[in-house]
Amino acid sequence: MGGEWIRPLVCPICAQPLADYTQTWQCPAGHSFDVAREGYVNLLRRHKKLPEMVGDASEMLRARREFLAQGFYEPLSDLVNGLVVTAVTEQSTPVVVDVGCGEGYYLERLAQQLAGQPVVLFGVDIAKTAVRMAAKRVGEHGRFLVVDVYDKLPFVDQSVRVLLNLFAPRHPAEFARLIAPGGLLLVVIPAPDHLQSLRSQFGLLGIQAEKQAFLTAQFADLFTVQSVQTMAFPLHLDNHSLSLLIQMMPGARHLTPPQQEAIAQTPVVETVASFVVLPMRRDA
Repeated sequence: MGGEWIRPLVCPICAQPLADYTQTWQCPAGHSFDVAREGYVNLLRRHKKLPEMVGDASEMLRARREFLAQGFYEPLSDLVNGLVVTAVTEQSTPVVVDVGCGEGYYLERLAQQLAGQPVVLFGVDIAKTAVRMAAKRVGEHGRFLVVDVYDKLPFVDQSVRVLLNLFAPRHPAEFARLIAPGGLLLVVIPAPDHLQSLRSQFGLLGIQAEKQAFLTAQFADLFTVQSVQTMAFPLHLDNHSLSLLIQMMPGARHLTPPQQEAIAQTPVVETVASFVVLPMRRDA
């Protein structure tokens, strides 16, 4: 009995359609990929050698999952969900892909928002631990793939209606190949003053200078930036939440003993989360 084509996935080796045979995905050329117990599939090209440390570390993912579960970033998630809902309304079975889905917080909330609508959701990440966590979290409401965003992604040209890129690596040319004309690319980055008081107080890494301008220039020839939105909201953190938030941040594993001690001795802290949301349309 044959499998059913998983629209719009293609084999990462030969680019022929992939079909779901329950425990494996297979293309007509015979390339097959096992479905893990948690429900995700590793579609990294076999010949591709990756660095030993790639993607987010397990401890960072666990900290992010626990921190986000407390609802601190719900305002950002709600804004993203609203933009996605608008983009998929009145579309015929639109495909939404979260590139760099991490442990699945944003995609899970999006799946809840879109419950009952004929939308196809994919979460992709290069970190196997992240994809495993996301697949367990979202379950049957999405499909999850281990892929490298800097490689060719296993989707048909112009098959994606919405591509989410939230605090994740970017591949402009590949994103342009995937998104259908008129489709939405939604990029979210930290604003320059994101968690600035924490960065100053504990000597943490800062935000890349001119990050928004650099990003906009990356996509200038491929997408048209729509109305850029910024949002900021206060965070009231006890010591445990503070520790989780800092563990999520780049460079957390390199904290010095004095930095770690200062964080451990801080009972309560106030800071401000600040983000830039860049909706972009695919030029026809």
